[in-house]
Amino acid sequence: MATLWLVAFGLLFTGYLALAGIDYGVAVLLPRVARTESERRLALNAISPFLLGNEVWLVVSIGILIGTLPGLESRLLVGALPLALIAVVGAIVFIVSVHLRGRGAGGSWDTLVFLGGALAAFGWGAVLTSLAGGLPLDASGHVTGTSVSLFAILGGLTMVSLLAVRGGAFLAARTTGAVAERARRAVVTLVLPTGALLILTVATGWASGELDGVRNPALGSALSLVALLGLAGLWRRWAGASVVAVAFVPLSVFAAKYPTPITADPPGTSPSLADLAADPAGLALVTWTAIPLLLLVIAVQGWVWWVFRGRVTRQSPIFY
Repeated sequence: MATLWLVAFGLLFTGYLALAGIDYGVAVLLPRVARTESERRLALNAISPFLLGNEVWLVVSIGILIGTLPGLESRLLVGALPLALIAVVGAIVFIVSVHLRGRGAGGSWDTLVFLGGALAAFGWGAVLTSLAGGLPLDASGHVTGTSVSLFAILGGLTMVSLLAVRGGAFLAARTTGAVAERARRAVVTLVLPTGALLILTVATGWASGELDGVRNPALGSALSLVALLGLAGLWRRWAGASVVAVAFVPLSVFAAKYPTPITADPPGTSPSLADLAADPAGLALVTWTAIPLLLLVIAVQGWVWWVFRGRVTRQSPIFY
C-alpha cells in the first residue's frame, strides 16, 4: 500500500507542476509577451479561472505525503527546507500580487507577479532535483544538513525555463492577437536553451556523483528523453507537447528513485519505503477516506477546465 501512495504522490505532484506551472510560466513570460496594461490583463485573465484551483494539487499532494509517507515528508522538507521555502514564498507572492494588482500601482504588482512566479518555479525545480540526488543523513536516518548544491540550482533554473515554455504554449493556445503571437515566438526561442539546461542538469548530477544512488537509471533516462521529445514537439506545435515536456521531468525522478525515494549521502544509510511509510492502520484509514476526496477534486477541476476551455479576448470578463 505504501507503493500505491508513493505513486499517487508522484502523480499528484506531477499534476501540480503541469497545471500550476502554467501560472508560474505565464508570470515569468509576462514582461515579454504583454507590453500594455490591456495585454497584461489579457494574459492574466487567461489563467485566472484556474489560479487557485491549480494550487489545490499542491495541498492535496502534501496532505497525501504527510498522511501516508511521513518519513519522506520530514526528511525531504528538512533536507530541502531553504528550497521549499523559496517555492512556497514565491507561490504566495505570485497569487497575492495577481489578486491585488487591480487596486493600483500596477507596475509594482506586475514586478512581484514575475518574481513570485520565477521563485516558485525555481524552488520546486530545486526541491525536485534535491529529491533526485542524495540527502545528508546520519546513521539513524536523520537529516544532518541541506541539499543546496550546484545540481539543485541548475534544476531550479531548468524548471523556470521549462515552465516558461509551458506558460507560453498555454498563452498561444488560449489568447489572441499580439499576446498569442509573442507567446508562440517565446516558446520557439526557449525550446533549445531549455533542452540544453535539462541535459546540463542531468549531466551535472552524474558528474558530481549526486545521481549515483538512483535505482533505475535507465528508466529515468528514458523518461527524461520523452521530456526532451516533448520540447522538440513544440517546434511543430504538437498539441499537448508542453504537458509532456513538464510532466515527464518529475515522473523521471520518481521512476528513477523507486523503491528508495530518499537516497542517503553517504550510501548505505538510505531508508526503505517501509521505513518512510505510516503504519498499516494509518495507511488503510487514509486510503478509504482520501480516494473519494481525490475523485471529487479531479471531477471539479475537470469541470472548471471544461467550462473555461475557450479562448479569452479583450471582451472577456475580467477576473483581476
